[in-house]
Amino acid sequence: MTEEVHGMIVGRDHRKGEFDISDSLLRVERTAAGPRALRRGFLALPDVVQQGRLIVESQVLQWGLAEETAEDAVLIASELLTNAVRATPHQPIALRMALAGDGLRVEVWDSSPERPRVSTPDLSMPEEAPADDAPDPGGWGMRIVASLAREHGVRTEFEGKSVWAVLKAERR
Repeated sequence: MTEEVHGMIVGRDHRKGEFDISDSLLRVERTAAGPRALRRGFLALPDVVQQGRLIVESQVLQWGLAEETAEDAVLIASELLTNAVRATPHQPIALRMALAGDGLRVEVWDSSPERPRVSTPDLSMPEEAPADDAPDPGGWGMRIVASLAREHGVRTEFEGKSVWAVLKAERR
């Protein structure tokens, strides 16, 4: 991914830590160099995961990418958004995507400096049925991202971090 594309998807400065209504607007951009990018800000609430999945699927298909690429991008965005919602509830987060060359970059920014950890999912069977409001033990997210992405990582950004993944952008 070129520095030009990287700079384009980094987005606005979130140092203030306040939600700005302009963060909630969907932006689809195209630069003179040709890459396309999307940025969408949210407040970190559980329902943004579903919204993010719909946005990613729609945009990837509008860019003419294959169904399999769309499915992988949706799953990656879902995992990254879920992690951001858990790490920074009720705080601003941002979903960003960029298409350049043969790569589709999906990333999520949040204000937590803590990097996501790969954990071991609890596969044991409970002896009793868990309560309806029992927390999901999790542990699969970053493993799913690693298995679907060509490359992935985390970078410090704007008093927080961006967790990103690059997929091969297969065309229809």
